[in-house]
Amino acid sequence: MKEILTLLPVLFVAAAMNIGAGIYYNVGTKNLNFNWNTFISGIIKAAIVVGIFIGTAYCFEATDLSSLGATPELIMTSAITLYVGKAVVSLGKILGIEIPKAK
Repeated sequence: MKEILTLLPVLFVAAAMNIGAGIYYNVGTKNLNFNWNTFISGIIKAAIVVGIFIGTAYCFEATDLSSLGATPELIMTSAITLYVGKAVVSLGKILGIEIPKAK
């Protein structure tokens, strides 16, 4: 559980980067209207993700789920990588860089 709590601030920063880049791209670049409902919905989703990670850390601590090959660090690092990747894609769009998607 300690590992998850240590990585939660990193996940928060990655999610904040993704949210900030998405807002800037959609409102600043594409001239779309800011939607509070979508914003609040995104914040609620992020809070649910944090709750799931804390619950997962508890389950890993209470039982030996590591024997299955998954570790809290692997799961948390995967989520951080996902959010940072999404933020980088948004940053590329803001800068006008085409980032081809793998098929």
